[in-house]
Amino acid sequence: MIEIRDLYKTFDKKQVLNGLALSVRDGETKVIIGRSGVGKSVLLKCIVGIIHPESGSIKVNGEELTILNQRDYDRIRKNIGLVFQGGALFDSLSVGENISFFLDEYSDLSAAKKRERTAHVLSLVGLKGIESLMPAELSGGMRKRVSLARILCMEPKIILYDEPTTGIDPITADAINNIIIDMRTKINVTSIVVTHDMGAAFKVADSVAMFYHGQIIADGSPEEIRNSRHPVVKQFINGEASGPITDDESMKFGHVR
Repeated sequence: MIEIRDLYKTFDKKQVLNGLALSVRDGETKVIIGRSGVGKSVLLKCIVGIIHPESGSIKVNGEELTILNQRDYDRIRKNIGLVFQGGALFDSLSVGENISFFLDEYSDLSAAKKRERTAHVLSLVGLKGIESLMPAELSGGMRKRVSLARILCMEPKIILYDEPTTGIDPITADAINNIIIDMRTKINVTSIVVTHDMGAAFKVADSVAMFYHGQIIADGSPEEIRNSRHPVVKQFINGEASGPITDDESMKFGHVR
């Protein structure tokens, strides 16, 4: 479903994406782990076209995105939803208005059908009947679930999650993890999940990829990553601050499964 090759992106002379390569199968949930500030969110924004890479290939369902004009990119983007870390809700709109915003822009559904779909996606994320509430009345976890409901109303084939469990309590975080799993099992959504939460990573993932210095240095099943001998992977999943890994030590392992 998603095929990325030789992707490069630089900000202020800092190489954020450095020949990155990544594949995600149809219906797969791929979790990307790695330290803060290494470019994981940049990768998601490149996929949806918010940021444009300097070179490389991004294919979605076989179609090359980097050469599309704006109209064609918008056509593809309707099938891709990005759940931002902070929710990115419109504060002046109610929950119901936030969710139906994309339907107002991109569909010709009747008002009754829009209300019906809004109620349905809210029930999918466990927030039935809150259409009249304003974003300021929601907890952090509720905001994230409303953001996901807004994406679901467009019935996307791909959902990208940017730190979906950051800043919320463990119970709410686990509820969001269960929703991510439900999206895969119930409607076969293809997902990329960026997270620092190793418990969440191992729970929701079909496969886990380790991001380091602008590249994917390890990619495999949760069990393979958990048992990886790669020093950077071991240090990250164990949460070890001591004994920093040098680039020479890391790169001699190459890309491993």
